[in-house]
Amino acid sequence: MMDILGVLTFIAADELPDLKGVSSWFSDIIEQVILMIVIFLVTKYLVNMKIGSIIMSCVIAGVVYFVVRNWTVVSGWIEALMEQL
Repeated sequence: MMDILGVLTFIAADELPDLKGVSSWFSDIIEQVILMIVIFLVTKYLVNMKIGSIIMSCVIAGVVYFVVRNWTVVSGWIEALMEQL
């Protein structure tokens, strides 16, 4: 009985995600939330025929999506900017 419990514990511990897996999962969730917000805003502005608002919401969402996907690059840019000031 104890041997089976030890094997099950080993299998369960092997399946646990590491920090990289958790951060990847969190990044995926944020990207999906951004996409849902953009779809909502575009459909809302499409009903009112506000083309400028549709374009602006897509541009802002693209910038936020880029920041989420490339945080190390953006943080490097911010650090370089702070060093220049």
